[in-house]
Amino acid sequence: MDMAANDAVELIKQRISIVDLIGRYIPLRQMGNRFVAPCPFHQETKPSFNVTPDGRFYCFGCQKSGDIFTFMMEYHGLSFRDALEQLSQEAGVDLAAFGPRRQHPGAARQKNRKKDLLLMYRLAQGHFVANLEGPDGAACRKYMAERGISPELARRFGLGWAKDGWHDLASFLQAKGCDLNLAMEGGLLGKSSKTGKPYDPFRARLMFPIRNTGSETIAFGGRIIDKASDAAKYINSQDSPIYKKGEHLYGLDLAAKAIRVNKKVYLTEGYMDVLTLHQYGFENSVGGLGTALTDQQVQRILGYGPQVNLLYDGDNAGRKAAMAAATKFLSRGASVKVILQPEGEDIDTLLRGKGPDFFRELCDKAMPGLRFCVETLYGVAPRDALEWCRTFIRGMQIPELVSPTISYLSRWLNFDEQSLRDGLVQDMSQAPRANQAQDKAISATLPHIEREILRTAIRYPGHARDIRDMGADILLKSPMASALWNKILEQGENAGYELEGEARTLWDRHRGLEAPPCKNPEAELGALKKILDKYLHSIQKSSFSALLRQSDAQGDYSAGMHVLDTLQEPLSEPLSELKTNDQV
Repeated sequence: MDMAANDAVELIKQRISIVDLIGRYIPLRQMGNRFVAPCPFHQETKPSFNVTPDGRFYCFGCQKSGDIFTFMMEYHGLSFRDALEQLSQEAGVDLAAFGPRRQHPGAARQKNRKKDLLLMYRLAQGHFVANLEGPDGAACRKYMAERGISPELARRFGLGWAKDGWHDLASFLQAKGCDLNLAMEGGLLGKSSKTGKPYDPFRARLMFPIRNTGSETIAFGGRIIDKASDAAKYINSQDSPIYKKGEHLYGLDLAAKAIRVNKKVYLTEGYMDVLTLHQYGFENSVGGLGTALTDQQVQRILGYGPQVNLLYDGDNAGRKAAMAAATKFLSRGASVKVILQPEGEDIDTLLRGKGPDFFRELCDKAMPGLRFCVETLYGVAPRDALEWCRTFIRGMQIPELVSPTISYLSRWLNFDEQSLRDGLVQDMSQAPRANQAQDKAISATLPHIEREILRTAIRYPGHARDIRDMGADILLKSPMASALWNKILEQGENAGYELEGEARTLWDRHRGLEAPPCKNPEAELGALKKILDKYLHSIQKSSFSALLRQSDAQGDYSAGMHVLDTLQEPLSEPLSELKTNDQV
């Protein structure tokens, strides 16, 4: 995002009231010149979430803060670019008018490739739907009827049929003028290891489109319907430029509204489970995508602020998966319950065989997440249980919950509470060493003067040009420092949205919760100028000293006297004029 795009961000902020935006998702209550509510990002009843009309929000409980872009990213699990596109449409801001002339050619090509992939996935879904409705889809329609999938439900989820052929989809896309190489790169088609030619990876399968929260198809899952087939029961799209498996949830685009209304979500493991739950009225249900639950998926769910009900099988594998998922939600202060299905049962047999009322009773008897973890730990060695407790507590993100959690775990697992607390205090006392190691690593890669420049620029991005006018930019030699400086110069306060690695660490350190308030730019910029003056003067002196030694060696004493006279003069020229000094 360049300066023009940064102007677009500011224009969007001006046009969209943060109070109106956040008020759509959570009930805000006015209190003086601010608005308050229970925080949507962690479980609480007190109104610690504050919104101010000047465009900021802050939670005194979990310390989340930001602007309308941050809120959309956290609440909906969006990337900054996705949030920018959504809010620009709402604000009536044409992004194309702000930055295409300065857009890097590679970025433009990547954006066009993503657009082309989204188009191909949309075409593919339409093709699969047409297959299902045509003569070749008869067997699949029969299977769906046997599984209780109604035509209306199939339409809502966009279900389709992949024919039993190697080139049906490839031929269709080629006829539409699509780039088959891009289709292979995007996981829509496979690539033959022998010929390098494209082929259909999904054959003779019921197709489940995987969609983002904008209802765009970005991937597929395919289920075999022939019970006699020895092929894999399910296959899924690989990660691609438009799809990362660990960032999405199946059915979230359809479940989002129901989750907000019910303040509850059912999280299960498979496509068919989600379909069955929706079929029986549990429309606030979503599913994982064939991998262990990721932090990104957890954050995306908690963006809707619900009570989380985990639906897992009752066997050992199901219990293990349920405990791992419960741990992730509990560490973020979420309210979690675990619903284990009886041995030999699944969601399909429960709802179709015993009815939704029985399922509701099962949900009503659900075990609180922490209690479920404790009962699971009864079956492991005490040493392993103690290590789990320490790891879990160290990972808790809501400080207020740490002490009562220690008491609860100690009581139910028969640990000595004080010993557990002492052990954790010792663990946490060692935590700063990790930060010190990280600081040391940054110090090793960044000279002191570069760290000082970046510190001030990060704290006061709006004064980046003032810092540049001091001559600071010519002193930034390391690649990371130069890249971060250019981001700050171009994007201002928005530079922090997409930083990673050392740049992210520096940004968080100087603008995070532990950083001093950014309230005195004049004093801090003045202090930086003194540091730069002193540094550049020392460089000048070093250069003159080298010249003096050279003059002495050559016997040019008059030149040496001129150098000595110069050394007595103050560094009076503006620092910006020193940019041409070859010694810098």
